[in-house]
Parts: sequence; C-alpha cells; structure tokens
Amino acid sequence: MAPAKPWRARLITAVRILAVLGIVYFIVATTRDQWPEVQATFRSLSWTSLTLSLFTAVLSLWATMMAWRSMVGSMDHPLRVRDAAPIMLVGSLGKYLPGSVWAYVVQMELGRRAGVSRAKVFIGSVLVSGVGVTTGLILTSPGFGTAFDGVRASKHEVFGSLAVWSSIILLPFTVVCCYPPLLTWIVGRAMRLLRRPPLDRPITWRPILSTMAWCVVGYLTAGLHLWLLVRAQLPGLHGLTGSIFAMALAMSISTFVIVAPSGLGAREFLMALGLAGLGMPWATAWAMTLMSRLLFTVADVAAAGAAAAVGLRRIRHSQLPDEELLPSPDPAPGPGPRAVA
Repeated sequence: MAPAKPWRARLITAVRILAVLGIVYFIVATTRDQWPEVQATFRSLSWTSLTLSLFTAVLSLWATMMAWRSMVGSMDHPLRVRDAAPIMLVGSLGKYLPGSVWAYVVQMELGRRAGVSRAKVFIGSVLVSGVGVTTGLILTSPGFGTAFDGVRASKHEVFGSLAVWSSIILLPFTVVCCYPPLLTWIVGRAMRLLRRPPLDRPITWRPILSTMAWCVVGYLTAGLHLWLLVRAQLPGLHGLTGSIFAMALAMSISTFVIVAPSGLGAREFLMALGLAGLGMPWATAWAMTLMSRLLFTVADVAAAGAAAAVGLRRIRHSQLPDEELLPSPDPAPGPGPRAVA
C-alpha cells in the first residue's frame, strides 16, 4: 500500500488538532459562563457520594472488560479474567489520545503477548464497541422524549437535536447488524480487507447475547455512578432510571466522535442533555458531567493499574515463545501477505 501523501497526512493532523481545540474551547467556555453554579454544585457533593460513585465507575469498567472477554474469547480461544483484564483495561487507556486507533493498537499488542492474533483482537474490540452502542441505544430509546426536553433546556438546539435524531436513526441499523449471519458476513469481509484468514467458525447468538448482557451491567453501574452524584437533585427510582438513560445516551453516541479523546466534550454534552431533560438546571447538569468525567478518568487509571499489577507479568511470559515476539530477520519470500500471529 502506498504511503499517504504528505499534504493529506498534514491535513488530517490539522483537522484533528482543530477539532480537539474546538472541543476544549467549548468545555472551557461553557464552564466559565456558569462557573458560580458549577462551583456551588462541586461543593455540594459529599465525600461519601464521590467515593461510592468512583467505586461504581470501576465496576462499570470491569463489566465492559467482561463483555470484551466474552466476544474475543469466542473468536479465538477462551481468555482467563487475569489475562483479559490487562489487555482490555490497560489497552483502553489509548482512548485518551486523539483518534480512535490507539486503544486498538495497544490491545492488539497486549493480546499478541497473550497468544491471541492481532486481527482477532482488533475485530473483537470493534464488535464489542458495536454491540455496546446497540445496547446503549436500546436502553436510551424509552427516554428519547426526555432527551428532546433536554435539548430545549440546553440552548444548543442544533447540536442537541442532531445528536438525538442520530441515535434514533442509528438504533434500527445497529440492531439489524447484530444478527449473527449478517455479522459473520461483515466480519468476513473485514478479515478479507485486512488480508487475514477468515473466522474459524461463524458468530452465533451466544457471544452476542453474553456481550450484550455484560454491556447492560456496564450501563447500569455507570448509571448508578451518575445517580450517586445527582441523587440530591433527582432522588428515587425516577432519578436512577433517568441517570441510566443519560449515561447510555452519552456513552453510545459519543463513540462516533472519533476525533475527540474518549469522546471528550460530546459525552459531557449528551449526558447534560439527559439530566436537563429530567428537570435539572443546565448549569448543575453540566457540573455533574464534569465530575463524572473526572471520576471515570481516575477509575480508568486505577483499574488499568490494578489489572497490570495482577496480570501483565503473566502476559509478558505468555504462551508465545520469546523468539515469536521478535520479527524474523530474513523472512522467506513468497506470494501474498505474511500472516501476523
């Protein structure tokens, strides 16, 4: 494959930088304009709420890791939790870099050290993202009307309406793509484009439903994380279900904002839409989303550190012999691309 033209690479880099700068400006400007309310909201949060919210954020990340383990394990060989956790949790720190590729790159390298082919780690990770988006949109669907109420309260009706309508339009397409024969065909085409061997067996309902179940657990615990922050303003079952809806909307749609590190800006905006639709003042909702982002970032680092401490040493001395971890100095010539183990 010919390398990208220098001007095209520079243009893509410039667009990414401008997009990130625009997102950062939006976050800073929105926070500055409402700083008195944001500051008051921060001060109202108790250490108990913050600690419990951080704990449930870690649980949400753990459930997401289990969803990843279920899907990737079905495509290659079953992974033990202590092997899957470092691959998924450490690798996911790459999402904080601009672009959508870095988390996959790190996961593929860690997966290779655990004896899973790079191609299957990549395809499995993409499938988990797709199933996660589908699950999130299904959980969001009962609250689409609430989201439109939040759009009107946000004073950003153009972007808000675009986000909500996008979720409505995407829902049926994502559900259809989870049909196993169609999903197997899509993955087969992807493996062919990547010049990798086809799947050993077709994708069945079992890994899809197992992944969906773990994604549901992840969204429920993420919603509980948010509700522990907002329960003073949105108490009871109404507040809990609304928090789950707001988090599902934010985490599913922000996945498509690939230029932003970890959906930065988009996730906060969408979460605030959901909370504002439940009757929370926009400034308070915005402050809660900022605190949620901070706690989830701490949870990401803590979960990755714990997983690395427990399992990374084992992966480093894994099933692959040491010589397989090094490139061959003189690969034998032959037709076609060289398969990557």
